[in-house]
Amino acid sequence: MKEVDFRTYHSLRVNKSVSKSVIPKSVLNSDTFQNLLQAEILKFSKLGRGFKVEVCKETEFEKFLNSSFPEQDVSKTKSGNIKKYRNSKATKVDSSPIFLFRGFSAYQINEQIIDLQKQTRDFGLFSVIPNSVIADKICFVENLETFLNAEKLLGNEFLFVHKYGRIGKESISMLKAKEVLVFVDYDFNGLDEYLRIKEVFGNAELYLPSNYSELFKKHSASLKGNKAKMSKAVKTSDDSIVVKIREQVARTNRFLEQETLINV
Repeated sequence: MKEVDFRTYHSLRVNKSVSKSVIPKSVLNSDTFQNLLQAEILKFSKLGRGFKVEVCKETEFEKFLNSSFPEQDVSKTKSGNIKKYRNSKATKVDSSPIFLFRGFSAYQINEQIIDLQKQTRDFGLFSVIPNSVIADKICFVENLETFLNAEKLLGNEFLFVHKYGRIGKESISMLKAKEVLVFVDYDFNGLDEYLRIKEVFGNAELYLPSNYSELFKKHSASLKGNKAKMSKAVKTSDDSIVVKIREQVARTNRFLEQETLINV
């Protein structure tokens, strides 16, 4: 079961009854809920113009809760989810953000001066779970393959950053820089990542080549099979570059991959 099930049954435990209208349909239609009704552990009762779900057999309901959610106070990890919900993907887990860095200078990372040029040339990249990073210029690069070659397009002045997994505002809040560039695919997902980064770094700029229109005509790819959808942030943004790209992608159903800029 998932976190939504836990919240529903926990509310029933505390309040003894809950309005039917506030219970998610996924819970109401589940086999578990239906079995509790059939066993008369729960029942529907009239409540004004609607109905409420009421606990009829408190002892049996308590046994059900202890069996279904054996660990009430566990950390938000995959193992914790298994203990609490019997499901490793039941709720979002707390995890340490892993960042990959490439650069050609020394940088202050986790309060140590790291010769990133040596790390980059000897090993290709530097991986760390950061708690503090200071650089003059940072460039976030969405895709790994492009990250490994970004200096071919953008030069050696940036600390290139690639996060393992989706970038969240909290995960990048420990980075400090005077200049922030965002290099992503020119599609809905890329625009969404740019806007998330810009929430943290107000001076962040989206990298857009001067010959973008020409590159789009020659090298854009079809969105067919791409499940990316326009997020609310992208849909409502008034950033001129975001507006330009989102309208073009929506109109043509095509997008330009960032890797194209490295290879042309």
